[in-house]
Amino acid sequence: MNKVIVVAAALLLLTGTAGANFAETEVGARPMGMGGAFVAVADDVTALHWNPAGLANLEGVQLFGMRTSVYSVDGLSEDSAMAVYGDGCRGFAAGWMRTGAEDLYNEDVILFGVGTTLPPDGLSAGFSIKRLSIQAPGYEYYNDPAFDGDGDSAYTGDLGLLYRRGSWSAGATYRNIGEPELQLLSTTEDPDPVVSEFRLGGSYLFREVMLMTAEWRVPREVPSYYERKSSFNLGTEVWFYEVVALRAGMNRDRITAGLGLKADPVRIDVALLSERRIGSLYRLSAIFTW
Repeated sequence: MNKVIVVAAALLLLTGTAGANFAETEVGARPMGMGGAFVAVADDVTALHWNPAGLANLEGVQLFGMRTSVYSVDGLSEDSAMAVYGDGCRGFAAGWMRTGAEDLYNEDVILFGVGTTLPPDGLSAGFSIKRLSIQAPGYEYYNDPAFDGDGDSAYTGDLGLLYRRGSWSAGATYRNIGEPELQLLSTTEDPDPVVSEFRLGGSYLFREVMLMTAEWRVPREVPSYYERKSSFNLGTEVWFYEVVALRAGMNRDRITAGLGLKADPVRIDVALLSERRIGSLYRLSAIFTW
């Protein structure tokens, strides 16, 4: 498995790009269990990642932590920590995300976001600023003179809108404004950008217990192994006695499932994403609210 990590990291470094992984990284076991269709939900601290407009509707303090086992490869993981404070009209949040292979390669995102309500009632808007950085300590082994041991970094941001009316909601985001480019090899002449993406979604809460959500995603470009440029994600969540939740979804051609347990002030979520090409991804996250 270590050999697999080294080979994968080396191939990524030789291309001089981190764009694909920055674009693919997602946050939270609850959204993942619902197929990633979360732009119109965005009702907890993870709105900082999914749709910063959702921060406007939060009240009090929420703290979030996440750990992900990526395709059962030892040392390869996705982690995140976030915090938000809101008064029901405005919300302010900060967070950190990392995707990496231990001691070999890391992609980090530090982000800050603000959401505020707007007229008419039910409408909110938000934005986030993100600092993206990449480092590859494991690559120093090869003593390549073109390798930058300090890594590379760049800035980008997201914009979001969210509208709630009764049991319905609709949301939209425009992600990775400016499409920054990052590279680790100075000899890379044409580094790939972190691609921009438009997302549009809607959700409906049926009888206060079943949440159904759908989302349309249109990135500017996608990896060659995807058959279509755009994707349509679906998800559902059902709560039993406000204690246990079951979730299921579809993220492109990947099946997702999840479970939530809530005992105030804590909610713990677990999720599984089945990837037919390379295996399964397992995620655990927790939110503390007060």
